[in-house]
Amino acid sequence: MSQNGLSLILLAGLVVGVIFLLQWVWRRPLAAGSLKDLTEESGESEVTARPLMSPEEATLFNMVKLTAQDHFLVLAKIPILSVVSFIDKDEQARKTLMRSIQSLRLDVVLAHPGTLTASTVVKFQRIVPDTQNRDKRDRVVHTVLKAAGIKVIVLDLHQAYSVAQLTELLGLGEEE
Repeated sequence: MSQNGLSLILLAGLVVGVIFLLQWVWRRPLAAGSLKDLTEESGESEVTARPLMSPEEATLFNMVKLTAQDHFLVLAKIPILSVVSFIDKDEQARKTLMRSIQSLRLDVVLAHPGTLTASTVVKFQRIVPDTQNRDKRDRVVHTVLKAAGIKVIVLDLHQAYSVAQLTELLGLGEEE
């Protein structure tokens, strides 16, 4: 019986040791020579520029910019974590939320030129099949932006807007 108990303890110690070794290997920084220098002559890699947005998005972005540039800084494709910050007593919940939205980019951000904080986010409505994950993510983003006091305006990519329409939708009309 004592032989089996000792074997079990040794096996458990070995498993824990392997786990710590694997964590150490995966988390250590890369060695200086492990990344190849990317040069123009490198035949193994191809790096090309890609468009920031589709032509439809560019057209709508230009209309929003024309409408709002006298009132706001108009920024395109900004990461959501550049616009909001989170403080939560539950650190695990904060990390989970940040991980779930860290890759998201906001279509257009209207920032106050003095405080440099976002006041409005313009979301381009795309015609895509509704997926449950996308729907859930959009609700989380909307909730986060609302909690931060940032208005969200949704514009249809396939609708033509005039400057007057956008002025009204963005709440930029002259107050009397």
